[in-house]
Amino acid sequence: MVASRLLYVLLALAMVPFVASFWWPAGRTTGLVYDGALAILLITDYLLTPRPNLITALRAVQDRLSIGRANDVKISVFNQGATGLTCALRDDYPGGIECSAAEFRFFLPAGSKAELEYTLLPRQRGQYHLGDINIRYLSWLRLFWRTRKIPAAAEVKVFSDLRALRDLSIKLNCSTEIGEMHLKRRGRGTDFASLREYTVGDDVRSIDWKATARQDRPVVRIYEAEQEQNMLVLIDAGRMMVSELEGLTRFDHALNSALALALAGLTRNDQVGMGIFADKPLLYLPPRRGKVHLKRLIEAVCDVKPRMVEPDYVGVLSYFAAAQKGRSLMVVLTDLTDAAGSQTLLTGLASLSPRHLPFCVTLKDRQVGEKAEGVSSSIDRIYQRAVATDLTAQRELALSVLTRRGCLVLDCPPQDLSGKLVERYLEIKARGRL
Repeated sequence: MVASRLLYVLLALAMVPFVASFWWPAGRTTGLVYDGALAILLITDYLLTPRPNLITALRAVQDRLSIGRANDVKISVFNQGATGLTCALRDDYPGGIECSAAEFRFFLPAGSKAELEYTLLPRQRGQYHLGDINIRYLSWLRLFWRTRKIPAAAEVKVFSDLRALRDLSIKLNCSTEIGEMHLKRRGRGTDFASLREYTVGDDVRSIDWKATARQDRPVVRIYEAEQEQNMLVLIDAGRMMVSELEGLTRFDHALNSALALALAGLTRNDQVGMGIFADKPLLYLPPRRGKVHLKRLIEAVCDVKPRMVEPDYVGVLSYFAAAQKGRSLMVVLTDLTDAAGSQTLLTGLASLSPRHLPFCVTLKDRQVGEKAEGVSSSIDRIYQRAVATDLTAQRELALSVLTRRGCLVLDCPPQDLSGKLVERYLEIKARGRL
C-alpha cells in the first residue's frame, strides 16, 4: 500500500493538537482521539477496498517490431469487483525504446474492462525484454493506493522495417503491370516470345528476315524482359554508415531499402542474394528464389551492426563478384564524400564491369543540401553554406565519375530511398539492362 495525498494531509493535521497542547491543555487528548479515529478510518478503508486479485490485465504486442516505426501495444484491464476504481497503470517497457505514454490514469467501473493503447518506437535492432504490468488503484475512502503487479514478461525482437515490407508486398502483388508502379515498359527485352506481322511503329531492328522471306510479308520478333535474373544486394557496414541520419543510422536506412529491393526481386521471380561488409565480408547469403528466402534474409541481418572501420571496397567487392556464377545486378548501398576519399569505392565498382552490372546507391543528407541552398548574413551560416556547397560539389563529382565508368547510380534521401530503389530496379528489369 502507498499513502495518498489525502492521507498525508490528514497525518499533518494530526500534529496540530499536539503542538497546540503547549498552550491548550486539552490538545493532547484531542490529538489522541483524532489519531484513534484516523486509525479506525484506515482499517475501515482497508476492509472495504477490493482485493488486488480482482484486477487483471493482459498485454497484446507483436513479438516482431519494426525499427523506426511506432509499434502498437494494447493493454486490457479487467475489474471483477463490485466497486468502480480510480487506477494508475505503468507498463514495464524496454529501456532504450521510446514510449508514447509512460503512465495511464483512468476510472474503471465495476465489472468492466478498459482498453489502453500506446506505441513503442525502437531506434536499434535487437532483442528486448518487456516486464510486468504495474497497477495502482485508490482505496474506497481514497486514503491509500493498493498495488497490483501482474506478471507479463515477454521477449520481443526489433527487425528492420517490417511494416514497409508488408505494404510493399501488397503493392507488388496487386500490381501485375509495371505501369501500375508508375513505370512503362520501354526498349527491348532479352527473351524471345513470339512472331507477329509488322505494323507501323515497330522497330525495324526486330524484323525476322528469315520469317519474312518464308511468309512474303514483314514479320517481327517479339521479345519480353527476362524474368529470372540474379541480383546481389551488398550493404556497407563501415565507418560512414555508423552516423545517424533522420532518426536511424545510415546502415539501418540502407538495410530497410535493401530488404525492400530483395522483396521486389523475389516477387519478380529473380534470384536474390545479400551481403554485408566492412573491412571484410560480415555476411553472405547466396542468391535464392522464393518468398521463404526473404524470411531468411530478415532473420540473418537482424543482429548485424555497423563498425567504426574503413571498408575494403576493392577486396570485398572482388570477393562477392567471384562468388556469383552468372552475370548479376550488383547493388551496393553505401555513402561517399568526395572523389578522392571514395577512390577505393570507385575502383571496386569499376572492377565489376563488364562481367556484372554495378549499381551504386548512396544516401543523401537533406540538411547538407538545405544548407548549401540557404541564404544568410550570419558568419557561421555563411561558413556552413560554403562547407555544404563544397561537399555537394565533391559528391556530385564522385557520382559522375561512377556514371562515366558504366555504373548505375542512385543518390536519394532516406525517406524516399526504398520506393525510388524499387522503381529503379523495375525500370532496369523492364529495359533488359542486365
